[in-house]
Amino acid sequence: MLITLDEYKKFLKSTFFRDCSVRDKNIFVFITEPDLTDEQIEEEEANGYDPSLRLKQVATFFKDQAVGTQWGWSPLVGWESTITGAAQKPLNQSINGEQFAVFPSMESRVFVTGSGPAYQDKSLTASKGDFLRGALLRLKTINGWLYACGGGRSFAKRLDKGTWQSFSEAIPTLENEGENGIYSGFRDFDGFNEQDIYAAGGNGDVWHFDGNRWTPIAFPTNEPLQSVCCGGDGNVYISGYEGLTFMGRGERWKQIHRGGISLGFRDMVWYEDRVWCTSDYGVWTIHNGRVERAKLPDDIGSCAGHLYTGDGVLLLAGLGGAAFKENGQWHSIVSFPVMERLLELDQASSAP
Repeated sequence: MLITLDEYKKFLKSTFFRDCSVRDKNIFVFITEPDLTDEQIEEEEANGYDPSLRLKQVATFFKDQAVGTQWGWSPLVGWESTITGAAQKPLNQSINGEQFAVFPSMESRVFVTGSGPAYQDKSLTASKGDFLRGALLRLKTINGWLYACGGGRSFAKRLDKGTWQSFSEAIPTLENEGENGIYSGFRDFDGFNEQDIYAAGGNGDVWHFDGNRWTPIAFPTNEPLQSVCCGGDGNVYISGYEGLTFMGRGERWKQIHRGGISLGFRDMVWYEDRVWCTSDYGVWTIHNGRVERAKLPDDIGSCAGHLYTGDGVLLLAGLGGAAFKENGQWHSIVSFPVMERLLELDQASSAP
């Protein structure tokens, strides 16, 4: 593992990874949250649950540094649930955003790390001219630029510090949409390039974006959709409720997995020659149209939850820790169960 016991004790004890991103092959970013016991959760609920009281952190891991100097930490005090994404343009940075607007300002705060001192960026709002129409649901890299999507068919590209190019207004309202509009996307998106992007969410709500114009896709299900991957094989993979999964492109789609998984695929990414999928309950792959459980060592599989890929690296992080795959090999960054056992042994050995 690539963390010392002192680092773990100070920063990661009793936490889990809420999200992760890859700035480049040597710099990974994680969002941490406290991993509470049942008793602590009951106490929260008894006192009026407030998620902003749970301390979040932006944890940055530098793979090319010596063990003991590989981690950096930025606390997010009073923040709601936060997600992370990476950009290489205009600078190599992680962009970390609150998913839900915070009362009373009704803004989603943004925190940026990398290529200089960390800073709190201009908040995202639902004000006229801004792109966000609902919750911030996904941050992803396309051609080195950070893109974002959210509820109410929100979609934008980050151009620079505090500057986003909104594409939300360009999305037409469909005829007879009416009340069903509340079930619209976007939950996720992906792109072959900046002129060939697919976004999905809501109840079978799928759109194509060519960089200027949005086109609705006649998709073969009205089930809730939650993850999208544009594959290196030229196919688009879209998955939803209980892992129901389709592959295709344009107006051609076929179902390749009927679902039946208690938690659907939260993230899907293309790495090497296949799609990788994950939820808190495991890791799967899609190869030649077949969905299968990934064969992983226990210490790697326990990191299921979130995936991000970039610069030749596949990053996996979740309730059990974090690991990455590079050049065909898996490497453990941190295993929370193992570190907790080491911490217990350390405490026992130092007891009088």
